[in-house]
Formats: sequence, C-alpha cells, structure tokens
Amino acid sequence: MLSQFQRRLDEVVFDFNQILQLKRTNTEAKEKVNFLNLVSEICQSLNGSMEKDKIKVVTDFTSVEEILTIKSYLKTIFDNLISNCIKFRKKDQKTVIKIKSKKKENKTVLIFSDNGIGIDLDRFGNKIFGLYYRCHTEIEGKGMGLYLVKSQVETLEGKISVKSKVNKGTEFTIEFAN
Repeated sequence: MLSQFQRRLDEVVFDFNQILQLKRTNTEAKEKVNFLNLVSEICQSLNGSMEKDKIKVVTDFTSVEEILTIKSYLKTIFDNLISNCIKFRKKDQKTVIKIKSKKKENKTVLIFSDNGIGIDLDRFGNKIFGLYYRCHTEIEGKGMGLYLVKSQVETLEGKISVKSKVNKGTEFTIEFAN
C-alpha cells in the first residue's frame, strides 16, 4: 500500500512539474507550423492503433495551412485532442476524426470533431477542462489532457470551446489571433 501511495505521489509531482513548466514564460521561438504536416506526424506515431481500430482522419486546411506559433505547444494540443477522439470512440462503429481550419475575422480557427461517445455538457460542461477531472471514469486516463490543452491554448493567447452530444460526438473549437 505504501509503495502504491508513493507511486501516485510521484505521478502527482510529475504532473505539477509539467504544469509549472507550462506556466512559466516560454523562451521557445515561434515558427511557422504546417497543420497537415503536424497531423501526419501525430498519425504516424499512432499508426498501429489507428490501423487496428480502423480510425479515419479527415483534414481540410485549405482556408489556413499554417500558423506562426510555438510548435511543441501546438503539437501537444493536436496530439491530446486526436488521442481523446481515439480513446472516447464508439467501439461498434467506424471512427471518423475531422480537423479543419478557417479564417474568422482576424483569427485562425481550428475545429476538431469526432463521432465518438460524446460528453454530457449539462452535467460536466463547466468541469471538463479541470485538472484531474474525468467525465468517463470507466475509460483509462488521468484527467490531465484537456487541462493541458486549455492551458497551452491560453498560453498561446487563444481560446478553446466545446460542443458535444452524448452518443453523437464532440467538437472542440480553438481560436488563435493572427
């Protein structure tokens, strides 16, 4: 029991270290990041599970192909949102993840949508970006992914919002100022 407690405490310290690193002033240089290349890189790293589970990723970056940003942050955002689409998919149907970009006034908008199990926003809507919060406790996870996504989006001076319907899917919208 003591060993298990120590392991959990180590995980919490590690998680808080990640959060503190995120909150400090970032010295990484901004660079142009191509959305399609980023999605391809992430999908290659997940290729085994995507092929096995027949997951399809559909992209449309014709409106905006790239953005000037901190690549490591944007990669983590994309990786977490794509991984969540996979993790919270419906096992009895083909999973389709759609990612697209668009221009809205002076903003670049990214939209991630899936046809997964969805989130009951009436019950969990004000909590889903909370640290260690998990809507679907029956699915493995720590409840840090969406917290980190929101923190990184805000660090990049953006905003994130969510729409979802139970058993219909989820859509995350991220807006970055140009």
